[in-house]
Amino acid sequence: MGLLIVDREIIPEKSKILYSDSFCAGWEENWDITGGEWTAENGILTGLYRGNAGGIIYLKRPFVGDVMLDFYGTIIPPCTNDMNCTWRSKGWNNEINDSDTAYIAGINGWWHGYTGIERYPECSPRVLSAAFKAEPGKEYHVNAGIVGNMSFVAIEGVVISILSENNPIYDPDCNKVGLGTYCSHIAFRNFKVLKPFCMDAETDYIPEF
Repeated sequence: MGLLIVDREIIPEKSKILYSDSFCAGWEENWDITGGEWTAENGILTGLYRGNAGGIIYLKRPFVGDVMLDFYGTIIPPCTNDMNCTWRSKGWNNEINDSDTAYIAGINGWWHGYTGIERYPECSPRVLSAAFKAEPGKEYHVNAGIVGNMSFVAIEGVVISILSENNPIYDPDCNKVGLGTYCSHIAFRNFKVLKPFCMDAETDYIPEF
């Protein structure tokens, strides 16, 4: 079974790879670094931000339409919070030193360990779930992105949060994707950007009562 997003099912293995990064030498040429300390060694990208704010890196290549991020991430102890990523982003707003328009997803975020998505900079709408909490030091396979009007976060093949909007972000300038930290220390590897392969999901109940 793929990733069930209400009436759609994403099949990751059939999704087209638009970009992949193994974080080898020269990886910085493909990314814009907005804040924090970012280093890569042996295929592992590490982001560290010590203040109560965020540091995001954005791929320089734009991505239009439905998009799904696919990566492996670890919260590095003693840090316990905020493994983040972003899509449909306009990038960094240097005037206010913060993210411009974007969807931002977090794992162990929002100060109390939620997994969710918010539309930035208003931080609304926002959807948060307390059903999953990442264990620091453990690596997780993460998929996150948008299909149609629904943004989602999935961990180890299980969809945790879905944000549905009548008018999702679709500004042609909002075409960046990225990885982020927020007062956190995170390791990322095997990063991919995919064009989601979707099919209709079963939406009829089969009564068994």
